Amino acid sequence: MKKENREDDVTKLPLTLPCVVKPCCGGSSIGVTIVRDAAEFKKALDEAFHWEDELVIEEYVKGREFSVGVIEGKALPVIEIAPIQGFYDYKNKYKAGSAVETCPADLPEEVSAQMRKYAEQVAEVIGLDTYSRSDFLLDENNHMYCLEANTLPGMTPTSLLPQEAAVIGINFNELCEKLIAISMKKYEG
Repeated sequence: MKKENREDDVTKLPLTLPCVVKPCCGGSSIGVTIVRDAAEFKKALDEAFHWEDELVIEEYVKGREFSVGVIEGKALPVIEIAPIQGFYDYKNKYKAGSAVETCPADLPEEVSAQMRKYAEQVAEVIGLDTYSRSDFLLDENNHMYCLEANTLPGMTPTSLLPQEAAVIGINFNELCEKLIAISMKKYEG
């Protein structure tokens, strides 16, 4: 939805509730709202339009959330993100103790392998050849959804991608050096 075509009446739109309203190109879940009833919709639009003039409004899917980092086309182990309360919003991402992050995720190997394969395919299709992170959801029936591709994932020692790298023996300093080396290689002709 674009700001100039804003429609505050959710009943006039081709979607069902609950839904997710978020800025089109933002990061860290800033401006993201899960809308559970029509009364919350206008407030969610106000919040998202505060950050950007174009929004994504999509079906809300309840389930377990996962993320898969990819470095040079190769997927890292799957990490599961379980917020203590609510969803994995800005507060739960950056306030210590607000989410439990488990890597490798407790998943059947075939599900984990499929998720890693999809993350590699997403990176390839979008052209994310240095590093990226794709987020996934498994609903209550174990149907997998790709939520989004993160083209510039967080890079603090406690961010998801560095946690995944640590599981395969790449510490934070090594990871940073590796990503710099990959990037420099592109420009050394």
